[in-house]
Amino acid sequence: MRRTARLPERSRALGMGLDELARRLSERDWAVLELVGSHRFLTTRQLHVFAFDLHTTSESAGRVCRRVLLRLEGWDLLQRPVRRIGGMEAGSASSVWMLTTAGQRLRNLRAGFGAVGRIREPGEGFVRHYLAIADTHLALLEAARADRLELLTVEIEPAAWRSYTGPSGQPAVLKPDLYAVTAVGEFEDHWFIEVDRATESIPTLIKQCRQYEAYRRAGAEQANNGLFPLVVWVVPDELRAAKLRQALEAARELDPHLFRVTTPEQVLATLTGGGQ
Repeated sequence: MRRTARLPERSRALGMGLDELARRLSERDWAVLELVGSHRFLTTRQLHVFAFDLHTTSESAGRVCRRVLLRLEGWDLLQRPVRRIGGMEAGSASSVWMLTTAGQRLRNLRAGFGAVGRIREPGEGFVRHYLAIADTHLALLEAARADRLELLTVEIEPAAWRSYTGPSGQPAVLKPDLYAVTAVGEFEDHWFIEVDRATESIPTLIKQCRQYEAYRRAGAEQANNGLFPLVVWVVPDELRAAKLRQALEAARELDPHLFRVTTPEQVLATLTGGGQ
């Protein structure tokens, strides 16, 4: 019997239209595309924890995760634009994934926006910032799985952004990295979270803090939710944290009770402590 050579996944996928690709995707495939699309960039390790951590063993979860990612890459829906970022550990777990243009169009099509969208090649600093945001989101998720807190709401930019009217009547947009609502016991806490990688000067961070003050004075958040969230800055280390705290104390126009400064190692202690 004559055997037919099997076409590579990518070659076959490129011959399919978006509608046919959409029919082939499982709910797990869609979940992965949505995670990558909402975070913009995720490593294999992050995707493993986000979407595959319910398997019986970490090894089996890792195998399934890699298989799904490679299949979606073969179908030209995911890509690895940055093979290696300086300072990241080597190996497949550190691969950075993002949507392709086809993946973005398929996601938009499912959301009812039409098959639109174009992906551009990112810079390393841009990627690192979004990976750090994802790590903070993961810290919240893993704390919820461990029953250290309830994660009632989490929004990633741009869903976390807030439009408001500035002090001079001009339209303005507040752009937190994350918005989260958590609960510990009977108490519910609301947070705006900023993830800092020490790529901006301290005065630039203070300028952003002034925008939070302006947004609070506008009253839109209080009108919608009955309260104003605390603002948590997650900075790389204690030295950076000390400098930002000092600058916040020196800025007389800022309410020091509105802001908390912490590090990735202490962020859960800050959030589970109700901002104390």
